[in-house]
Amino acid sequence: MVSSAPKLNVYQLHLVGNVLCVEMNNVWSKATSKKALAEAQELVADIKGEPWAALVNIRNWIMPTLEALDDFQYIYDWCAANNQTHEVTLCRFDTQKHIIGDVSNYDGEHQLYTQSPEDASNWLVEKGFNFSLKEWQQLTR
Repeated sequence: MVSSAPKLNVYQLHLVGNVLCVEMNNVWSKATSKKALAEAQELVADIKGEPWAALVNIRNWIMPTLEALDDFQYIYDWCAANNQTHEVTLCRFDTQKHIIGDVSNYDGEHQLYTQSPEDASNWLVEKGFNFSLKEWQQLTR
């Protein structure tokens, strides 16, 4: 009998304190980008009046399709226009970092790239955000 790994959702969104946690997997289509934005807008509706952050986990993400690039950019633009002031990106490859860097307008003071969830959590707390690594890890199991 051959066992297979469980199938990953294309994305998962969770709100932990005032941090939108986004887990991105596989390849994102135009439809995925639109659906993720709509869900993100709902999740941050109650916190978008104040500064908030995002933790974006792209360690299992490949990229957006060419047709989804504009919508992917729109997600970043909408978040910035609605008080997302900081972002930490969990990535495995420099290519992933470059894809995000091309659509993100954050500088080194407001964005961190790391492979470590612990570093991500420490950075968010240091920047003044209400975030619990343990709570986030429990939500993503």
